[in-house]
Amino acid sequence: MGTIGGDVEVLGIANLLQMLSMNGCEGFLSIMEGSQKKVIAFAPEGIRLVSGARRTNPLGEILIRTGRITREQLDELLAEQRRTGTPLGELVATRGILTGEIIAGALREQVAEEIYDLFTWQGATFSFQEARDGPALPDHGPLSSIVLDSNVMTIMIEAARRLDELQQIQSVIPDVRLIPERLELPASLDDPSLDKAAIEDILPLVNAERSVGHVIEESLYPKFTVLRTLYGLAKRGVIKIRDRGDGSTGPITVIRRVSSHGTDRRLSRGKTVLVLSDLPTFRSALAIALRTSGFHVIEGSRPEDLPGAGEEEQVDAVVLDVPLGTEDGLAICRRLRERTDRPVIILSDNASKQAIAHALTSGARYVLVKPVKEDLLVERLSNALQD
Repeated sequence: MGTIGGDVEVLGIANLLQMLSMNGCEGFLSIMEGSQKKVIAFAPEGIRLVSGARRTNPLGEILIRTGRITREQLDELLAEQRRTGTPLGELVATRGILTGEIIAGALREQVAEEIYDLFTWQGATFSFQEARDGPALPDHGPLSSIVLDSNVMTIMIEAARRLDELQQIQSVIPDVRLIPERLELPASLDDPSLDKAAIEDILPLVNAERSVGHVIEESLYPKFTVLRTLYGLAKRGVIKIRDRGDGSTGPITVIRRVSSHGTDRRLSRGKTVLVLSDLPTFRSALAIALRTSGFHVIEGSRPEDLPGAGEEEQVDAVVLDVPLGTEDGLAICRRLRERTDRPVIILSDNASKQAIAHALTSGARYVLVKPVKEDLLVERLSNALQD
């Protein structure tokens, strides 16, 4: 595989993680958004976060909010950490304050939150570097020693739940610069859907001056928990979210919205799409995206994988990556169109009008220029099948 890269939103972070895991890839996935960067290592035993903690001392915050250490203990430990450069987890262990098992559990929670945070990034890019001689991990401190579940579906399920909730949250808090303001506190906040300990930490930070972003920064809880708690309090009339009052325009969304293809998924049910590409990673990514949208997918890597005479009924549409091996992709398209009226969508590196015109005259129903947008591919396929 070597090195691949591109725009995260073309595949989606969920598809990207699943694709690398399902294909048994070993190496390092770097995801960048502006000045932020996180590196995830893929190995047979699972995935690890090599680097990328966004907050200064998240481990200390986890230990405090779970009652493992006191604020005074943390301040003392952090002072020693600044003097010696020893990682916080190591200091806690060597002093005998907590067992290695407890520290590992807290670090695992920290790593999981860092990975879930990737699902909120917008405009991110990625690169994956294959580890040809085995995934030797760089020494980036205690986080790189924590192995998460090798089955990334566990992460996907939790991330999907959070994305659903965050879409609801965004209807009330579309911008982290908005100001939460306390109203009259009710006699009781006993609500099984809210974390009482989180309320006790977050509500005192709501003072009609701090923005939502500042509350996130100052709370002991991760961003998702803070947003979920503020949303719950706002829906119950305990706080209100008011405008920034700074004259600025253009909201900063707190979470990327889940993309909607804008097409009727019933069109894709039971439809079979043949994806032809000699690039295995690209082909797998396309297949995952189309299966997620309800299509049955057959993958092929050679011109010989095209349906033979009398077999055209097996597929409803073809997605053809050109060039394919040593044969001209447009010639493949012409040959296929001579035998069947099944729609062909060509994926091309060439954005020139002449190249697109040649592809269309070769019989392509649509031409998509790389990088391919998932929602556009699904939309074009649905339209082609409806025609």
